[in-house]
Amino acid sequence: MPDTRIETPPAAFATTSLRVIATALVFAGLYYASSILITLICALFIAFVLDPAVVLMERMRLPRWLGALLMVLLALLVLYLIVYLVYGRALTFIRDLPSLVNPIQRIVFRMQTMMRDFWQRTSTVSPPTPEAAIPTVRLQQGSPLMQFLERGFGPFYAFTVGVLFIPFLVFFMLTSKDQLWASTLNLFPRERRQHVEDVFRGLSHMVRRYVLGNILVAMISTVLILPPFSAIGLRYALIVGPIAAFLSLIPYLGLALSLIPPLLIALVQYDRLGPFVAITVTLVIVHFLAVNMLTPKLVGRSVKLNALTVTIAMMFWGWMWGGIGLLLAVPITASVKAVCDNVRSLKAWGAWMGDG
Repeated sequence: MPDTRIETPPAAFATTSLRVIATALVFAGLYYASSILITLICALFIAFVLDPAVVLMERMRLPRWLGALLMVLLALLVLYLIVYLVYGRALTFIRDLPSLVNPIQRIVFRMQTMMRDFWQRTSTVSPPTPEAAIPTVRLQQGSPLMQFLERGFGPFYAFTVGVLFIPFLVFFMLTSKDQLWASTLNLFPRERRQHVEDVFRGLSHMVRRYVLGNILVAMISTVLILPPFSAIGLRYALIVGPIAAFLSLIPYLGLALSLIPPLLIALVQYDRLGPFVAITVTLVIVHFLAVNMLTPKLVGRSVKLNALTVTIAMMFWGWMWGGIGLLLAVPITASVKAVCDNVRSLKAWGAWMGDG
């Protein structure tokens, strides 16, 4: 009887193995070089946002390096003014943080005890033996939520170094834009350079509109959140309000995440139900307005991703880079889709990620 088995060609097997190894190396690079990549991506997004103003100054006969320097200094000045406005309250918040954490830990411990007692009463397991009743000492790490949020920023040193490097990276990207643009186009064949240039220009326009639109949405949300928080006398409202506004921008999880900081403060501050209802109603209304009115007007359809793609992207980048991965998941995935839409061999993937 003849042998009908189909053997895989060695060349095809070697190609598949190389692809698997290359994919594993890419994932390892994304994971272990997260602080460097996050710094570069943030600097690139900021450069996209500031570039139109630099181009305008260049048309006004101002040297490009001077326009780039002025825009970077202006951005730092705005950041300094924001820090200056909340500096006193931030110091008070940091000083009072231990007094806030201890009551929250006691409440969490009480809830854990209640759940454990409930589980023991409802379980059908036989009563514990005297040996099992001996108390054990367990070393507890930080909460999984804090570990998740801190993971994307990496160690404090790496995060600090990244923040210090961002202004310099933005300045060099803006100053050397033409040279970097020409060098990038030279990587492609001559007949494809115009197509590549169109892709990059569309990509920069999408990122610019997405970043600026979401910043405006967060600012308007902050203005709507602060008056109710101040009316109920919520402590650190000037800090907790903007944090809640920016957290609400995260797709799907935004409302739940935005509720955590103010409700934790209220849990320590109040012993009645009214402030909790006011905080929840305020954030639900503001989130509804932001999602259904502000975002479509200010951000538009610059990000054309379907719900499944956004969910998978948030799961992947959240697992890869932690808390900041959730913030960068949508613009990174939208950038990948923009590239796929303009590359013939990847158009099927771009269509799969799209919303229509």
